[in-house]
Amino acid sequence: MTSGSAENFITGGPNALNDVLWHIVDVRDVADALLLLYEKPESSGRYICAPNYISTKALLELLKKTHPDYNYVKCKADAQQNSRITPISSGKLSNLGWKPRALEETLLDSIEYHRKAGNLQGVEGQTYRLPDIFRHFQAADE
Repeated sequence: MTSGSAENFITGGPNALNDVLWHIVDVRDVADALLLLYEKPESSGRYICAPNYISTKALLELLKKTHPDYNYVKCKADAQQNSRITPISSGKLSNLGWKPRALEETLLDSIEYHRKAGNLQGVEGQTYRLPDIFRHFQAADE
């Protein structure tokens, strides 16, 4: 999920998203991981840098709790039962001493960035189409 994706959850629109799992990593954590790997002589091979995941429904609940005044995309709640969890782990990085930020910090910092940048101004009640990348995650019309 990108920072722009989080913005799209808030700017929402008429389309609903299925309740799927999103793997999330903070770009600051990616930078920290890269620096750690450069500094550790024992590092080798490939590393997965995706320590957190959250469902669409849980993500929307968190954002609504902390930023209640936005027009959020809707979530089709019963779709998660068909959602597959991709088994990935950042354990190899953690074993080298990598300490990623908490999921809530990553998400809330992202929203705060977009708020300060003015990307969330005037979204109340506006129709907003999600980018093509989200078409896979859109729920069928209810």
